[in-house]
Amino acid sequence: MAALNIFVGCSSINTSNEIYQHTAEKMGDFIARGNHNFVFCGCGFGLIGRIYSLVSQSPKSEVFVASARAYENNLESISCVKEYKLKTINQRKDAIFSLSDVLVFLPGGIGTADELLASIEAKRAGEHNLPIVILNEGGFFDRLLAFFKQICREGFANHETFKLYFVAKSFDEAAEYLSTLSK
Repeated sequence: MAALNIFVGCSSINTSNEIYQHTAEKMGDFIARGNHNFVFCGCGFGLIGRIYSLVSQSPKSEVFVASARAYENNLESISCVKEYKLKTINQRKDAIFSLSDVLVFLPGGIGTADELLASIEAKRAGEHNLPIVILNEGGFFDRLLAFFKQICREGFANHETFKLYFVAKSFDEAAEYLSTLSK
């Protein structure tokens, strides 16, 4: 199985939701055990911090950080193979697209929503052709996905939009999909 550079976008703030915590731990374990590389925006807190703590212990997984100037203070506890310090959030997203083989999204806040929407729009515009995985375990993205359907129903996008991303209802479904990419 070939190693993937897996970008994960998710919360950098701690949550008490055990489903999301467990999903993040399973993602970190999947990356580490599969000897995949981890691409993220460089924070040791929240769900992303849980993933980082697992991947950083793997001797065969490399960690790549794309950070914007506004978030440089988050990098103090992060050890990585390569760090890309960028001036803007948009430059950071462009770096993520160029460093990654696949983009995976778990629950998060405004930053995660921005990264997810930018990833879908950039793919729609032909700026990248990376697989996008929305890991919807626990139903976190249900309302956003319903909003996407409303956009299509009201004629602001066509149904081809739904082919731009893969929605996994469980971690196992996401892992199965990711495994097909690394063959």
